[in-house]
Amino acid sequence: MRKIKMIVLFTLFIIIAAFKIKNSAIDGLHIKFRKVSEDYMRPGSPNGPLGSMPIEAAEGMKFVKLKLTLKNEGEKDCIFDFENVYISTEQDSLYRFLKFQAYFTSTKTKIKPKKEIDRIVLFEFPDNAKPKELFIEDKRYKIIEDK
Repeated sequence: MRKIKMIVLFTLFIIIAAFKIKNSAIDGLHIKFRKVSEDYMRPGSPNGPLGSMPIEAAEGMKFVKLKLTLKNEGEKDCIFDFENVYISTEQDSLYRFLKFQAYFTSTKTKIKPKKEIDRIVLFEFPDNAKPKELFIEDKRYKIIEDK
């Protein structure tokens, strides 16, 4: 029994130490909101030579499209997954990333130091709300369209 307690305590110590040591993988990330737009329709998946059928937002919802430039101003690779990216309302309700618009298939994102990438991301969002912040890991980015 004593040996089990020691193993549990040692495991707990390692887990706590790992959380303390781990640096955020997005420390140097800077986001420029090139355009923020809202619509009730979004492009659907390609449907052969007929193009694509648009998809309508659920009742009481709309699509929020963010055109972003993500720049890594840090010294290490910036790594995150858009599957874990959210936007918030003024009341701090969170809405998860829906999909990329255009041709990106993987949500996993890696930005080398001093490099930048452009993405267009979609969220389904309440019709009567305004987007407030973009959440990536433990960071919040105020959604302000650069003009």
